[in-house]
Amino acid sequence: MPNESPRSIDVWPLRIRRERRESVVVVWLAGRIGSASVPALSAELDGIIEQGDRSLVIDLEEVDYVSSAGLLALDAARTRLAASDGRLALRGMGEAVRIAFELAGLASRFPIEASERTEQ
Repeated sequence: MPNESPRSIDVWPLRIRRERRESVVVVWLAGRIGSASVPALSAELDGIIEQGDRSLVIDLEEVDYVSSAGLLALDAARTRLAASDGRLALRGMGEAVRIAFELAGLASRFPIEASERTEQ
């Protein structure tokens, strides 16, 4: 049996869950948003946008890492929504994720909401 190293998507998976709350679609992400998981994330967000939804909240509370590819995927979804008078907000950013958005110069492009846990 050959010695195979685990793929990064298996080691650091991204879990995606979504729920409609009235006119808003909330997408909860957990894990790492890296180049291996960006295609699944982009497909999920594209599907939501293609269904005609115009208000999204991305909950990042359980995300511990976001790569430049992940930042670009989220910004691309924000741009698509903005072009059709939609809105993509971010919620629950931990310090590492917040710093990544700030260093990339993207933090000011997104509405940032308080964590759902602090709202309760």
